[in-house]
Parts: sequence; C-alpha cells; structure tokens
Amino acid sequence: MTAHDLRPGDLVTFPFGAMTIHARVIEDRGHLGIGGRQIVRIEVIEQDADEPWRFEMPAEEVVLEHAAAK
Repeated sequence: MTAHDLRPGDLVTFPFGAMTIHARVIEDRGHLGIGGRQIVRIEVIEQDADEPWRFEMPAEEVVLEHAAAK
C-alpha cells in the first residue's frame, strides 16, 4: 500500500511493543512529513482510558485493515 491511499474513516493497525493497536484515521494532514510523507491523525479504538488517544503518525507506519466506504 502506498501512503497516499489512507483517508478518514479507514481502519488501520500498527505495532506498539508486543501488541497490535487498532485505530481509525480521523484526518489526513497531508504530505507534511520528511520527504513529503503523508501524515494522518488517528484515534485508537480499543482502550480503557477516559479520553480517547488521538495522535499523528506517518501513514507508512500503519497497515490498512479496512478501507472506508467511498
């Protein structure tokens, strides 16, 4: 998958230590990263915190699990 394929609503995963984290893309921040990498804002889906975890990361560091409906 190329980084520019990610868009809001896509479900993604990424490694976090020994775990795999499931998240949803909530914003495409554009090609702001080093070398023009796409940066996406994600929200972690499964967690037990009072506030949802939301943060930005390069799109190439996540794996697309399910594309959002067009």
